[in-house]
Amino acid sequence: GASGSRRCLHMNIMKAAVMLLPLLGLVRVVDGGITVEDPTGKIVERKDMGDPNLPPVVLVPGIGGSRIQARVPGRRNDWECLVQQFFQKSWFDLWFDITEIIPGSVGCFQANMELKWDMWRHEYLDNGVQTRLVDFGDIGGVRCIVPAMESTCTLTEVYSKLAYHLETMGYVAGSNLHGAPYDWRTGPKYWTKAGGAFSQLQRLIESTVQLNSGRKAVLVAASEGAPYLLWFLNNYVTPEWKEKYVEAYVPIAGSFGGSLQSLRMVLAGYLWGINSKSLPWIDGSILAEVSRTFGGVTWSFPQAIPGHLDDWTVVETPHRSWRASEINELLHQVDLHTTADIYNTTRRYHTFAPPGVKTYCFYGAGVSTPATLRYSSEDVYDPAMLQYNEADGDGAVMLESLNMCDVWAEADPAMYTVVRLTNATHIQTIHRAEKYILGIANGTISQMLRKLGADLIKVEDAPEAAPGARPTAPHATEGDSLTPYVQLATVAAAAVGLLLVAAPIGAGVAVGRRLRRSWASARAGSPAPPTRGRTGALL
Repeated sequence: GASGSRRCLHMNIMKAAVMLLPLLGLVRVVDGGITVEDPTGKIVERKDMGDPNLPPVVLVPGIGGSRIQARVPGRRNDWECLVQQFFQKSWFDLWFDITEIIPGSVGCFQANMELKWDMWRHEYLDNGVQTRLVDFGDIGGVRCIVPAMESTCTLTEVYSKLAYHLETMGYVAGSNLHGAPYDWRTGPKYWTKAGGAFSQLQRLIESTVQLNSGRKAVLVAASEGAPYLLWFLNNYVTPEWKEKYVEAYVPIAGSFGGSLQSLRMVLAGYLWGINSKSLPWIDGSILAEVSRTFGGVTWSFPQAIPGHLDDWTVVETPHRSWRASEINELLHQVDLHTTADIYNTTRRYHTFAPPGVKTYCFYGAGVSTPATLRYSSEDVYDPAMLQYNEADGDGAVMLESLNMCDVWAEADPAMYTVVRLTNATHIQTIHRAEKYILGIANGTISQMLRKLGADLIKVEDAPEAAPGARPTAPHATEGDSLTPYVQLATVAAAAVGLLLVAAPIGAGVAVGRRLRRSWASARAGSPAPPTRGRTGALL
């Protein structure tokens, strides 16, 4: 009857809501591995240690490439955090969950994500948010940034495809294949501290080499992870340690001279894969305000490399310009004094010396890349006034920042191998380098390199696309690929919100009807009609 139809409709609505819960963050999709609140870096022997003939591989991501979870002890006063506090009873995905940027949640994301800097002591203060890394020593924290669905994982991929191909070869995650995520927000002052990210990374490498019969490790690092790992090799460990534990260093699309994208993010904001015209409640200035507190972002600002990358103009307005060496002055002139203090703390943690281990370096070229932020007004905060002077590179990082390895190869070609991938964007460089990483792991890299010729800087031309092939899905930082997922999450949040409001209202209406019937029957002097329970029996 009608009641049965209503019950069926209610069940279908609830089923639909449950299907949408992963998007809302109310139900977490587990992607394997273990979560370590305070990683020591050590791993333990497992039943399946993978193919013993393969060297252990450690994957190091760049800025923004490590998943971070958080919890907020106590209660926040921010009204926008009320929804999160209602659902998130314990740890939740801080970086990143699509539901953090739906209406009513953006301010809470900002409050949880940004850091607090003390300009007098030049260090971070407790911001009331506890954080932890996801799957340190496993690979769940470096596969992708948004693992809720396969499609969002593809769009926010870090090492997902590479890990899959390595596992197909005989690698086992957590045994001889490891991710080394780190809190990329804090910067090198904290990475180098006792018990910090470098200490954890060192113990991870030592543990996996020991548990894999002394086979030395291959260290793969992408984007800003390449200079991150270069500092570790040049300044944190000794030459004797490198000789014992490192088989090869593999930088991919390494931004050794920084990236203009980081400076753009701090000044004008940068919405990673979000179209603000389609999502008007999201403003690029929010990410700008958050990133201004990150030492890891200021550390990746553009910089000159002595003898290789000359000082150049990075910001230009109608009446003024600033070179890479004048970024500190720029930040003070636009009233970003706290960011300037963070920048001055991180800028001394740079190294351009060769790492002293066998190196296979891969970078893209032949793609127009922003070299100067050119504003049509004096307001450097306004993205609408922003255009670019462009140079060669991979679309995100200039060529002279990417090809630091060329200098090393010219000095010692036996130790340092360089492959330039023509017409490869920043993300495509990682994809096209995958086959060479597999060759490094299985020992066929020499044959692969011979096919590229005998030149010192080897060049791989861009492969021709197969007829009718679909273009590669853009990364979350490119275009507006995440916009439809945010829209879907917004609709789902509204649907669940309506259900939460409608359920008590519907129950109240049903109780009211029953009370009215009882009251009417009492006035008429007759007993109330029987009602049926859930099983259909008369009550």
